Amino acid sequence: MHTLIRRACNPQDEGAWRDFVEQYRRFILYILQEMNVATDEIEDLSQQILVTLTRDLPGYDRSKGRFRSWLSAVIRHAALSHLSKQRYRKKRMADYIEDREVDWLNGRDASEITQMIEDEWAGYIGKLAMDRVRPAFRGNAMEAYELFLDGHSAAEIASITKLTVSSVYTLRKRVKRRLYLEIRAITAELEPPAAG
Repeated sequence: MHTLIRRACNPQDEGAWRDFVEQYRRFILYILQEMNVATDEIEDLSQQILVTLTRDLPGYDRSKGRFRSWLSAVIRHAALSHLSKQRYRKKRMADYIEDREVDWLNGRDASEITQMIEDEWAGYIGKLAMDRVRPAFRGNAMEAYELFLDGHSAAEIASITKLTVSSVYTLRKRVKRRLYLEIRAITAELEPPAAG
């Protein structure tokens, strides 16, 4: 099975490109928000990044690294370029405003930004997996699992959900296993492995 990225490289496969945009657009928007890009500029910048991806995706080489690393470089470059242009325009208009966005990015090295993107990616994949797994469980299974994630003990969860402690552990194990499989499936779908 072709991964979504390989399929999206084919200009004739419009459905794959729509799927690619649907999966990555929200992530790109979130990262730009975390990079302190102005709210009214995020949508336009995300569109520019998607245009860059349309142009450059067929040239992505798995042997040179993971897709996430390549994607983070594209996002980082676009954000720095955009914010630098914004700073230049502000100076030209003699309307100097404290430019915390560029200062924030310039105060960090590429590895720090890449690590932030890696961490956000993991959270993004986890949220997608939770959204996909939730409908598969009835009753208190997801509530019990989410209470575990919030740090509650099995006894507390049993009291809240009116389940036995044994049932709480069993449900947690089932949900955790299903989430693990879903995370692997989503990762295989959204990101090809690096060539080794």
